[in-house]
Amino acid sequence: MCILRILSTLAILFTGSFYTGCSDDTPAPEQKATLPPAVEEKSKVAEKTPKSAPVVYIEELDQFQEYFKEQHETSFSHVTKKNWTSYTAGKDGILTKILLFGKPNYTISEHYGDSMSGFVRADNPDSGPKLGEWSLTREEIVNQLALQGLTETDRGWITLQMRGEIPQQAGRMYFIVCDKIGNKRAWFGAFAFAEGNSYKKGRFWLHPDHDLVFRTYVGKTSEQLEKEQRGQPLFDSDTASLVPVTDLPEAPKPMIELSKNFEPRIPPVETSPAPIPLDEEPTEPLYQPATIIPAKPVGKNTPNENIEASEKADSPTTAPDKAELSEPQVNPQEASPDTPEAPKKGTLFERFFKNKTE
Repeated sequence: MCILRILSTLAILFTGSFYTGCSDDTPAPEQKATLPPAVEEKSKVAEKTPKSAPVVYIEELDQFQEYFKEQHETSFSHVTKKNWTSYTAGKDGILTKILLFGKPNYTISEHYGDSMSGFVRADNPDSGPKLGEWSLTREEIVNQLALQGLTETDRGWITLQMRGEIPQQAGRMYFIVCDKIGNKRAWFGAFAFAEGNSYKKGRFWLHPDHDLVFRTYVGKTSEQLEKEQRGQPLFDSDTASLVPVTDLPEAPKPMIELSKNFEPRIPPVETSPAPIPLDEEPTEPLYQPATIIPAKPVGKNTPNENIEASEKADSPTTAPDKAELSEPQVNPQEASPDTPEAPKKGTLFERFFKNKTE
């Protein structure tokens, strides 16, 4: 019974598959799938690779200005005529770094960005040849101050590392120019500066007498050292243009004249009314002379007076004194006994030494 059921089931399946294979229905032809048109990849914009720091074998301090006034801070802008500071190189070589003295500005606000970048120009901040590049962020400033043991509110030295070879020729003027500030802001940094034109070989854009606190460092490459050892100049003085110190662009004119803001206000001198003179009363002198002329003793003459008297007696032309003429001449014979005898005149020797012998 089981075998019959199995055989019948197989027969039914065989019959169904036979009819299905012999049917006239043919399958529809396969349609090829069409792909969308290939989109060509846009050519990638070649990203500007930053320049590397110059390789030097000797690094020396060149220019510096280290005077500043407390609570005086300024910033860099990316706007023309408000974005530079200048100095005059004193040594030949390659500019390696520039140090500014200050602190980070406030966090990102409507005025201050989080970074700035720029380059160095020679001779003129707007049209001079562009040399090298540099950049600085607020985070880098905070880290540099932390390495000096300072906080964000303390001032310290901030390093701008130069990238690329920036030649420095002694006597030539160079400008540190800022051309970009992050976050599309207008200002960056809080750097100290001095008044009174303490650095006469350069200036800051804000005022002709303002100078940033800065230091520049110059190094020499191996090729420059070889030239120096051979006594050859590092630069061709015929082609290099030296700019005098006075040839500087004018500072922008503000709405209020800056020179008036920095003039010290001299307080007016208070004139007191003239004192009314009082009636002067004759007063005795407060002191008497310390020396008193001693009175001349009676009957004693000084040696000088004795000499003068003896000379007068010996001189025949000497006229008699008025005192002698005025005295009455008494005749010795008529003299009374009460009348004292007139002293007898002795010799010159007796009259000169009379007082001493007695």
